[in-house]
Amino acid sequence: MTTKKILVVDDDRDLVASMEAFLGARGFEVATAHNGREAYARIVESRPDLIVLDVMMDYDEEGMVFASALKTDGPTRDIPIIMVSGFNVQKETRERVIASLMGQDWPAETFFQKPVRLADLAARIDLLLEREEERHTPWPLAEEA
Repeated sequence: MTTKKILVVDDDRDLVASMEAFLGARGFEVATAHNGREAYARIVESRPDLIVLDVMMDYDEEGMVFASALKTDGPTRDIPIIMVSGFNVQKETRERVIASLMGQDWPAETFFQKPVRLADLAARIDLLLEREEERHTPWPLAEEA
């Protein structure tokens, strides 16, 4: 089994450092970035298996714009994204408001409100990566079953 690569993108350097240490200790290869420009460079360098992305960075919608761009681009469309933010509203309202602002669907598989409980984040990462692996694993032929 290959080591899964996680890209953590947030302008909060302390949060990035804590996520990097925590996820690294759990056996993930962790790359970091502090804005969309840096994140894109990390994606080009080594395509991550999953991205943890802050909603608001250099400008308020940077994370949303970046996530939406990733979901429309062929090579990055299938990378699961976990969005994190201090944005404090109910999930349905948040998704409706952000989707209407962006003019498209919610670009992430899940959302965590800051402060993020790292154990919960790791559990969700495990679940999303397991789903991705299952999605890309061919079904056995009848003779192999």
